Amino acid sequence: MGVSMAKSTSILLISDDSGVSNAVTVALSDRPRVKLSAENRSVSSLNGAAVQMAAENDIVVFATDPGNKDDLTAIRALNAERGEHSIFLALADRDIPLARARALSDAGVDDVLPFPVTGDELGRQMEKWLQKAVGSRSGGGKEGAVIAVAQARGGIGATTVAVNLADQLLVRKNRFRKQPSNSVAIVDLDLQFGAVGDFLDIDPQEGLTQLATGDLLPDEMWVEQSLAETQGGLSVLSAPADFMPLEAINAKQIDTLVDALRKAHDYVVIDLPRALVDWIEPVVSNADEILVVSDTSVPSVRATRRLMDFYLADNPGLNIEVVINHEKRPMMLSAHHKEAARVLETKFEHWLPHDPKSARAAVDFGKPLSEVAPRSDLTKGLGNLARATAKRMPMGDRVSV
Repeated sequence: MGVSMAKSTSILLISDDSGVSNAVTVALSDRPRVKLSAENRSVSSLNGAAVQMAAENDIVVFATDPGNKDDLTAIRALNAERGEHSIFLALADRDIPLARARALSDAGVDDVLPFPVTGDELGRQMEKWLQKAVGSRSGGGKEGAVIAVAQARGGIGATTVAVNLADQLLVRKNRFRKQPSNSVAIVDLDLQFGAVGDFLDIDPQEGLTQLATGDLLPDEMWVEQSLAETQGGLSVLSAPADFMPLEAINAKQIDTLVDALRKAHDYVVIDLPRALVDWIEPVVSNADEILVVSDTSVPSVRATRRLMDFYLADNPGLNIEVVINHEKRPMMLSAHHKEAARVLETKFEHWLPHDPKSARAAVDFGKPLSEVAPRSDLTKGLGNLARATAKRMPMGDRVSV
């Protein structure tokens, strides 16, 4: 019987900088079944033949200056001709402003990788895209989206947002029409003060305690055994019942955990601690999006800016959405709102009204807001947030691996 050989992953490098070419070559030198070809020219000087070549490769890597309008025009031209499963990676300065990173994303770039970096670091950053290229080509399907939820200050309501975002992403059936049901997991990584389990009336779990006390790496079987499930179908990995140091878990364990979760679910919502410990980095690197829950007070805006800078240093192409909590969307932005948006280099698209009565009732009953106060303005606002999130990261065509 013949043996079928695995197809190589084809990568096209577009750069007129020998330093970039050398770094990418070194980063991929120990990767099996990788075929690297190069166009020794800038992305803005591509001709029709080069554009066609880009369409025929699994991954296209190019160095770019997102402030260069010609580069953005060329990237849009590449995107218009890209293959069905092609992946576009841009190498750009690690201090790239948020607005320019978003311009690259809008032009069609899947991820922005900071450069210069060491060959090992660049290889690590590209590894997940190599895996996705292989999975897409083999019919393995689309992996789930990872959405991390962070808080600008204590008491801002980030856990309320995380729990109810996960609940709303489930997309239940209703009596008027049948809708597909998403597979959604929520993970509480606030190891010391996490309250996701309390919000959903889930008994304390030992999964994260096992990681902290044993040097094991969580695989998909471990994840399946460690998750609890609510009546609504939401998978939950709650924080430990006993107090533990934040450093009890390491970055490799978190990296493996996030990878296993996204392989088994359409959406993975991660409730982050406020502390910026070492193992936050793999969450940021693997996240498709981070929601920073804030208000428009000066201290919260400043804290949000620092968080955004921290996250973008690790993942310049990361989409960061600011969620304004405890404040109803105004008819017109005040000067204060406009200044806050300017500082954060973003538009305030997500507003959640102050509704302490509904929020308290949901916590006391241990149920999502959709069950306790389905008609409240807060529930409607969270539904809008979930729909906007699902629109940015649709999972309807996901195939289980």
